[in-house]
Amino acid sequence: MKADALDRLRGTLLGEVLGPRDAGYDTARRVYNAMIDKRPAVVAKCLGTADVVHAVRFAREEGLPIAVRGGGHSVAGHGTCDDGIVIDLSLMRGVHVDPVRRTVRVQGGALLGDVDRETQLHGLAIPTGQMSETGIAGLTLNGGVGMMLHKHGLTCDNLLSADMVTVDGELVTASADSRPELFWALRGGGGNFGVVTSFEFRAHPVGPMMLAGFLAHPVERAEEVLEFLRDFNATSPAHLSADAVFTHAPEADFVPAEFQGMPLVNLLVRYFGPMEEAWEAVRPLREFGPPLYDSMGPMPLVAVQSMLDPFTPAGNLHYWTSEFVPCLGVEQIDALAALGRDLPSSLTSINVHPFDTAATEVPPDATAFAHRQDSWLIHVICQWLDEADSERCRAWVKEAGALLKTFGLGNTYLNTTSEDEETDRVRAFWDERRLARLAKVKAEYDPDNVLRFNHNIPPATGESAVGERATEEPAS
Repeated sequence: MKADALDRLRGTLLGEVLGPRDAGYDTARRVYNAMIDKRPAVVAKCLGTADVVHAVRFAREEGLPIAVRGGGHSVAGHGTCDDGIVIDLSLMRGVHVDPVRRTVRVQGGALLGDVDRETQLHGLAIPTGQMSETGIAGLTLNGGVGMMLHKHGLTCDNLLSADMVTVDGELVTASADSRPELFWALRGGGGNFGVVTSFEFRAHPVGPMMLAGFLAHPVERAEEVLEFLRDFNATSPAHLSADAVFTHAPEADFVPAEFQGMPLVNLLVRYFGPMEEAWEAVRPLREFGPPLYDSMGPMPLVAVQSMLDPFTPAGNLHYWTSEFVPCLGVEQIDALAALGRDLPSSLTSINVHPFDTAATEVPPDATAFAHRQDSWLIHVICQWLDEADSERCRAWVKEAGALLKTFGLGNTYLNTTSEDEETDRVRAFWDERRLARLAKVKAEYDPDNVLRFNHNIPPATGESAVGERATEEPAS
């Protein structure tokens, strides 16, 4: 880009504008997954909604494609691009809690850790994801699977409204009463429709203390552990989250020295109900085995939400896949156990997460999030350090994904799926009817597909593109 164009953008933004020749550019363009190495023409680090409006208008004037960075945690690298503008919300991390209404207003660059710190001052929490360094924006727009799923549903199920800047630089608000079709699309339709600068959520009384920890078992007993988890989950309390996690034990204080580096299958347990009932609720889990080690103990919710952070740090090379499978029968358990014993690196993990109760009680068409069936979400997180291992690790993930698809329901969880030119994972998540509805919303708000660095939904064309703007109220 020409220097005078960058200077013009600098004159309109309170935040920082970085071009390829500026100090700090290489840091600003970096994202969570080190496999993603893009060189945008400009990075606009916005300080508020007005900055976002000006940045979007500048991009349209200059004919630049737009990538939007929230937390920068997208494993597919959606928060950056080559030769376009990155609208970077990472400085917009404000969180405001209304403890009387039990609502929370969160800016688009906030991380889950930011949200938890503020909500926990009031004994409240939003159902979010598995790691504190995840961005709230990408998590919400693609669904939001986490430990409170059984009791309070997905993150997007708790969204009350969203403020969004359209590709025309117009500020609109979507809610059940204002632009309801856009509000439907934002709950599971990804970042296809505009730049969401803030979210309003419903919060729930949770914390500040929880009972949580790892119950570690030798990977050789994986089949027994998965069978036990399946049977336990069928009758477990809604306040209790229990996953199976295949991993190598980290060098951490809670892991006895003799087990560090050992391949394990862990039960990751988190109880967020009344503390006086906690130890009894987790007793069957602790008595099974017995485990090699038991790190269960009371801890603050903010610590629980960061338990998995050390397992997936920023800067590693990542390639992920995921699949919803309908049940854990003998074939599925045998396949998962075999994968768990054959992890391609000591940093790779497989998470087996039950998907049921509150998340599946939402009517299928209530939100754009397409999957509402009782099932198990299998999340394969492959990561490594040496680029020489990239081909081997990616090939292993593809083989694992192909195996899981033989048992699957035909869709994936987009927040945990790398981009792959060999498959169309968008249509693997949204069915054709839902995709057609989303395409109409896309045509209303981004008819030129300016926002295409995402799990992209092409806009509808012709008569099929007629949508809600003609009949709804003016922009807020």
